[in-house]
Order: sequence, then structure tokens, then C-alpha cells
Amino acid sequence: MDERGTPTDEDTALLAGELHERVRALNSLTKGAPGLTQPGTAYTVLANLAQTAFRLAQTAEQVDKFLDAELAAGRLGNDRGEDPVPTVLRAHDALALAAEHAQDLGESFRRAGGALVSIHARDVDEDPKLRSAVAPAPFLGAEADPTPGPEVAGTDFPTPIEAALPKPDQPEPGTPNRGARQKPPRPRREI
Repeated sequence: MDERGTPTDEDTALLAGELHERVRALNSLTKGAPGLTQPGTAYTVLANLAQTAFRLAQTAEQVDKFLDAELAAGRLGNDRGEDPVPTVLRAHDALALAAEHAQDLGESFRRAGGALVSIHARDVDEDPKLRSAVAPAPFLGAEADPTPGPEVAGTDFPTPIEAALPKPDQPEPGTPNRGARQKPPRPRREI
């Protein structure tokens, strides 16, 4: 920064130079223990990489906007004595492609992180079959369990699927009849 605290081109170049060093350090830390030992850390890394990729797209767009403004103002030249327009147009095309790839990269990192939302670390001795969404009720001795548990299957179990499902013109048991069935919502497309 200059003496007034205003960022300079040197500051911008220095920060861009530090970026790849920070990614190199992150690559070193994500090789495994001790820098990466928890799924939650992987989730956080992916979320931050997604944000970084989206911001890189913005950086590419801003550099392109700067070059366009400088070209339009006549402040760009070419060291070879050629017209700078074709060179800046090639850079424009490459920056547009880079921004598009960065957006795709960010979206891929976002999806990878989203896929890990339900993943957790477990102890090696933990039996995965014992883990459930509902914690087992504590042993209450002779007292009755206050939480309702699963019902014992009746003698007519298993029931054929046709008998278990409501008829198309009948509402499901316990559901008020609201006339004709509504159409299911259209499938959502990922963007």
C-alpha cells in the first residue's frame, strides 16, 4: 500500500502470488493426518474451495472488465507494435472460459460438500448397525417405557402390497379427503 494506505498494483500482484502458495500449503495439509483427520474438516475445506472458485470467476470477470476499459480508453499498446485489439480479444475469450470453468468448479466443490453433510467420524470399535437416528430408550427396570415402540407383527404379516396401499380413489387412513388428488410436483433440475 502506498503512504496513504491505498492498495497499489504491487499489492495486487503480491496477493495473487501468495494465492498459489496458500493452495500449495493446503495441499500439503490435506494429505492426511495430522492436518486432515475429521470429515467435518473435509466438509469445511470443500465449502471454502467452492467459495474460492466462485470468487476466482469474479476475479477473471473483473480483470476482463479492466482490460476492456483500458482498451476502449486507448491506454493499451502491444510490445510488438501490433494492434492490441486481437490480443485483448483472445484474453477476453480465455477469461470468459476461465470464469465459466471456475463457476463449474465451485459448483462441483459445493456438491461434494453437500454430499458429506450426513457423514461423521466414528470410533473404530463402534458398530455401525447400532447407530440410528433414534436413540434407544434407557433401561427402565420394571417401569413401563413411556415412549411408544414398534408394534409386534400380527399373524397376517407379511401383508401383500396391494392390501397395504390405499386404493387410488380412497384417501389414506387418517388423512382427510380433500377431493381429487393433486398432481405431484415437477422434478427440479439442478442448475
